[in-house]
Amino acid sequence: MNFRKIFWLQACFFILFGLPVALHAQVITTNPVYPVDTDSATIIFDATLGDGGLNNVPPPIYAHTGVITSLSTSSSDWKYVVAAWGVNLPKALMTPLGNNKYKLTLKPSIRDYYGVPAGEQILKIAFVFRNSDGSKAGKDVNSADIFADVYDSVMSVNIVLPARNALFLHQN
Repeated sequence: MNFRKIFWLQACFFILFGLPVALHAQVITTNPVYPVDTDSATIIFDATLGDGGLNNVPPPIYAHTGVITSLSTSSSDWKYVVAAWGVNLPKALMTPLGNNKYKLTLKPSIRDYYGVPAGEQILKIAFVFRNSDGSKAGKDVNSADIFADVYDSVMSVNIVLPARNALFLHQN
């Protein structure tokens, strides 16, 4: 295969799969994009998105956060919550980045940050962001909790588009 064909294949792949994901605004973003429980992760919260409950609210902003694990009974069954609502721990203090964005680093690893035992699988990280006294909160649209998926430390593929329709390509 020559260079030109490879370039066009890569460009088409990005347009079909990468660009729609990049254009979809999210209340939080994770770095890395596919966080693994045994690695650290950085969470960026955009207070202008979701329900906008913390838009233009001055710092300090805290993360009310826990995890959904293999032992959770539902998405509202948060485990290993870092602090009760209104309890201001330095561990949950968000770092202001300007422009209504805040950062939280989960280190040395996601598993260690929350204190999840080795035999329990972490499925999602759960968040609601709040001001220091808990009188204002930042959530997803419709006042929903905010979630970030956590991935196994094995090679895996996450197909995000198309969301509902199967995609079948013909050979050649």
